[in-house]
Amino acid sequence: MIVTEEFILDLIKCQGRLYSYVLSLTGNKNDTNDILQDTNKFILEKAADYTTGTSFAAWASKIAYYKVLAYQRDAARESLLFNIDILQEISDKSLSKITDYDSRLGSLFHCMEQLSEDHQKLLKQRYEEEMSLEEIASLWGRTYNGITSLLYRLRLALVDCVEKSLQLEDGV
Repeated sequence: MIVTEEFILDLIKCQGRLYSYVLSLTGNKNDTNDILQDTNKFILEKAADYTTGTSFAAWASKIAYYKVLAYQRDAARESLLFNIDILQEISDKSLSKITDYDSRLGSLFHCMEQLSEDHQKLLKQRYEEEMSLEEIASLWGRTYNGITSLLYRLRLALVDCVEKSLQLEDGV
């Protein structure tokens, strides 16, 4: 099967979820990066096995789970890591959290849109462009403490907005 553009886009979209999931199972960023790379390679090799219209993220997560098991098995030859039952329990809990990922992300984007353009720009500079607080303070003509305080208030407002949005979704 030729890998379609839609398949690649689905793979790209679920990278954050897969990373979080694998990290929750391994607890180690280096191991997670290795496993995720192996998972992505395997997903591309097995593209023909994916059934279009089903949950790509669930399919990819199952592959990641088996890649973690294989990694743990290989690592166990060197030292004892996790009992497979414990790993399954961690997996189940992580998957339940990851299913909330899309809802939370959607709510966050919605809440971001409600902020003023200046506040959106500030958050983008800090978190997307990874500008330092000193750079931002200088650029905005404000003090370091002023920018720190404003970012803190914006983060609190976003957390509150996301929580309220999720409660509305759940009908609470």
